[in-house]
Amino acid sequence: MTLGNSPAIYRLASVLHRLTLCGLHAGHRRLLVPLLLGSGLLVGCGSQPTRPELGGSSSLVQHTAAPEQFVAECRELWHTGDQAALADARYWLRAMQCAERITPTQARFLAAEQDSETWYEAFRQSILLNSAGISVIERRESYQHLLGFRSQFPAAVYPLFKMWRQQQALRLMLAEERSHGQRQQESSAAQIEQMRVQQIELQRKLDVTSRKLENLTEIERRLSARKQQLSPDVPDNDDTSSPVPAKAPSTSGHGAGVTQHGAGSQ
Repeated sequence: MTLGNSPAIYRLASVLHRLTLCGLHAGHRRLLVPLLLGSGLLVGCGSQPTRPELGGSSSLVQHTAAPEQFVAECRELWHTGDQAALADARYWLRAMQCAERITPTQARFLAAEQDSETWYEAFRQSILLNSAGISVIERRESYQHLLGFRSQFPAAVYPLFKMWRQQQALRLMLAEERSHGQRQQESSAAQIEQMRVQQIELQRKLDVTSRKLENLTEIERRLSARKQQLSPDVPDNDDTSSPVPAKAPSTSGHGAGVTQHGAGSQ
């Protein structure tokens, strides 16, 4: 355990220095020094906060890093080949944190630098592409490529890989549902547009038919008015209303002729 440069250490050194200058007996100094050191150690230990060590390689990014140091360590993180660091799940958690802080363009550029011929390169590429705003086709290809290395993941990293794989599968399902919904929306919009065009055409035909009917009605009205103008006036006399009886033919001459004929025959 290291004490660091705490103020208690400086105070302890100052006290010992003054006691030496005052000519304290050597035996007393030997008794006093352990007490002062013990109190100083306790003060030093209490003032020094405990911090869990990450272990493994020094390439692991520290959680207390400054922003500039964080960026530098993230840049180094994507190119490390230290197997001890790669076998630590905390390395991959930190890689996910680094991927969240870069732009989609940077993420795609860093993903292109990964050869993706090993399990850790494929994993890093998948993490970077997840932040690059990729399409559904690219995500599916990356997912299938990563699954090919699932038997090579270390035991300490496999649970994290499993959760990442499930997350990517859910993202694919969500993207496919969105794509399906988008296709349905586009199909419905096309049908609505087609119905709108048909409605416009039917309205046009209805207007044409209405104008034709109006023209026919106007022509019929004009013909009726002209017919009334050309027809003669009918008199209103009551005698003309009753039919005139026909005159009976005269039979006097015929009867006389018959009589004369009868007389002559006698």
